[in-house]
Amino acid sequence: MKVVMKMKRTYSKNYFEKYAAMTLLSILQLSADMIIIDDCPDLRLPVLNMGIEVTQALTPKEAVADIKKALYASSDLNPFDQKESHIPFVLQKISHAIDRKQKKSAHYKVYDCNGLYIFSHCHNLDADLLLAYFYGQRYHDLFYQQIYINCISEVYVYHLQTQQLVTYHYQAEDLSIMNEEALAYEAISQKERRQIIL
Repeated sequence: MKVVMKMKRTYSKNYFEKYAAMTLLSILQLSADMIIIDDCPDLRLPVLNMGIEVTQALTPKEAVADIKKALYASSDLNPFDQKESHIPFVLQKISHAIDRKQKKSAHYKVYDCNGLYIFSHCHNLDADLLLAYFYGQRYHDLFYQQIYINCISEVYVYHLQTQQLVTYHYQAEDLSIMNEEALAYEAISQKERRQIIL
């Protein structure tokens, strides 16, 4: 009988910054050397005069709640996820993430285009619901011109000026490759970050 041992994996902001950068390669039609992982903002794209801050809808404390540990242990693609019944909570957390990063934006380098990339950890947040959510918000003098919402197999990009939402879909094979590369980056990154160990 073959026994498969799962090794412990660590997830920190390093993982999510790398994973976000990899999704952006296809969205923005860039090569990997055109995205610099840095700070304030986390991702710098000099060729587009663009900066993107990366965050999560859930706090680390919420992310490692006991109800999620079984999911963490079994997930091969993404360390977090949400049930359909949790969607109002997820939208609320997205709103909090935008507010939180807006307050911090005074310390960020300003680019021609400033983006905010949020991991929702929710695979069933559909485009119509998300667009209705954005239409219901009043963003005055928001630092960001684009908001990226990662919903595991989809990344939604909301353009604040035009109020348009564009959907980018990823196949399971793509997700697996991005996950493994982000884990490899996590393992060698020199940036000290709080880690979630599964």
